[in-house]
Amino acid sequence: MDFDFDLYSRETAQNPWPAIKAMQEAGPVLRNVRTGAYMVTTDKLARNVLTDTTRFTIEGTAVTIRFGKEAFFGIDDKALHDKLRSIWMGAFTRPAMEAMRPMITQLADEMIDPVEEKLRAGETVDLEAELCRSLPAYVIAHMMGVPRSYRDDVVRWSDALGAASVLPANADKQTHPAWLAAYKARDEIGAYLAEAIAHRRKNPGGTDLISQIVHSSHNLPDEFIVSNSRQMLYAGNETTAKWLGHIVVALDERKDVRREVLADPKLMPQALEEVMRWRPVVMASVRLVKPGGTEIEGVRIPEGTTIMPVVGCANRDPARYENPEELDIHRKFQTNLGFGFGMHSCLGVTLARLEAQIVIERLLARIPDYEVAGDVIYNAFALRGPKVLPIAMH
Repeated sequence: MDFDFDLYSRETAQNPWPAIKAMQEAGPVLRNVRTGAYMVTTDKLARNVLTDTTRFTIEGTAVTIRFGKEAFFGIDDKALHDKLRSIWMGAFTRPAMEAMRPMITQLADEMIDPVEEKLRAGETVDLEAELCRSLPAYVIAHMMGVPRSYRDDVVRWSDALGAASVLPANADKQTHPAWLAAYKARDEIGAYLAEAIAHRRKNPGGTDLISQIVHSSHNLPDEFIVSNSRQMLYAGNETTAKWLGHIVVALDERKDVRREVLADPKLMPQALEEVMRWRPVVMASVRLVKPGGTEIEGVRIPEGTTIMPVVGCANRDPARYENPEELDIHRKFQTNLGFGFGMHSCLGVTLARLEAQIVIERLLARIPDYEVAGDVIYNAFALRGPKVLPIAMH
């Protein structure tokens, strides 16, 4: 069925939920008349598209352009993907993440200090700019051994790459300002990483993520190290930053949930997970149909066509979740697609959960009566999160 959906309007970014509901009601497989892309709207079909590399591919999408064809996030060759991903898997285990808890807690408190001071002085603070956006970038920079002096560069580079990721597929990649800014950021990251790689080759023994990939047993060429490290710098902070913003807004809208979490901190993990289901950051993923085309639910889809698993629909699929449009932190746990699914699921999900838990715990401990104090501005639909998040003391 054809469906008219403007993925790129400000109105869609601000409030996508009426369109999400309309898509669900229209059918499981829809063709967007504006872009020609096909959209799947159920949890089951979304999982099928995300895991079936015989019919669908992530290679050739904008991911490859932003990070390089050697980055494992954009590689469907399972053996190569797994080899590259395995280099860093040990760094993201639960014990390794727990060892970082003191550092992340200290950083969160350092960043909340000026926020609390301004709020108690009666000021309104943009929490996305002063906390949510930067903290995950600082943490992944620390893990990669990037000096503190580059912290703001990591944020700037990530923002530029992220802005290109939500452009229409037909945006001219040679002339569009956001693509030009993304290329510039990609090249700047590459130049920094080239120096960092050379330094680590001369000075082995480091434990940071760049050192780990430089000195891995796979003896990777520099282009593989650069592409994967560039990807890690970006992916290691962008989604978490937006998730933090969603959580802050959700706990303002649902003050009853905030009170529950404050009264029983053990509820925090399931509350955060429910926010990711209810308002995912990655609202839609992108794949391409492989040669020969395919068929989904009786719909023939030509080769080379863009297909979008609409996570915003899948995470509210009534076939999987009871009362899916409700934020219910007591619902029976079922994995959602907020962190991806299958081979290209988020490597750093344990880090993201730890960061979110620490930041929200410290924020509620110190500013339990905050309130959203103005319009929350959202950046885009496909990779959605608050761009401006004003808060004040109640």
